[in-house]
Amino acid sequence: MVALGDPESFAAFGAVLFDCDGTLADTHPAHHLALAATLAPYGVEVSREWYAGYTGTSTPETIRAALAGQRAAADDELVDRLVGECSERYLDHLAAVTEIAPVTALARALSGRLPLAVASGGTRRTVEATLRHLGLDGLFACAVTRDEVRQGKPAPDLFLLAARQLGVEPAACVVLEDADSGLLAAARAGMVAVDVRGR
Repeated sequence: MVALGDPESFAAFGAVLFDCDGTLADTHPAHHLALAATLAPYGVEVSREWYAGYTGTSTPETIRAALAGQRAAADDELVDRLVGECSERYLDHLAAVTEIAPVTALARALSGRLPLAVASGGTRRTVEATLRHLGLDGLFACAVTRDEVRQGKPAPDLFLLAARQLGVEPAACVVLEDADSGLLAAARAGMVAVDVRGR
């Protein structure tokens, strides 16, 4: 049984994969502010309560859901443009991002002892900016983002790609996640999944 506060409990694994948003970093306030500002010109109000219901959902899916009440359908071109705008606005709110101490302490303790990777449904630009902002970027051998896979979580693609880049069999990996979709993706990848929400 692994425990966040006990790095030795991870010694039996070949690699540790970390989600970013909600696992390593509390990015919720920054993402909420960015999404609200991006969708305001479309007459869409994004409350904190509504946004909390989309934890673990990709930005494109969240944008589609938010626009659903205002438009019959959000075409792919519009959604792609809004995702880009939302990512840019997120960078303006990095000061609101904080680390999730039990998880980042584990990453620091395991760095150099086991191969570590980030596997995130975020964009490469926002994930790298988040890791840099928190001083975590040097801890991981690689970071895999939704930019590099066909399907995001709950599909296993992100985790399988991270394991491949680390050169570790999926069954030897343990995944730290905060969202049901990520936990399901880890299980589908044949990896051990640890829910950090009870931290």
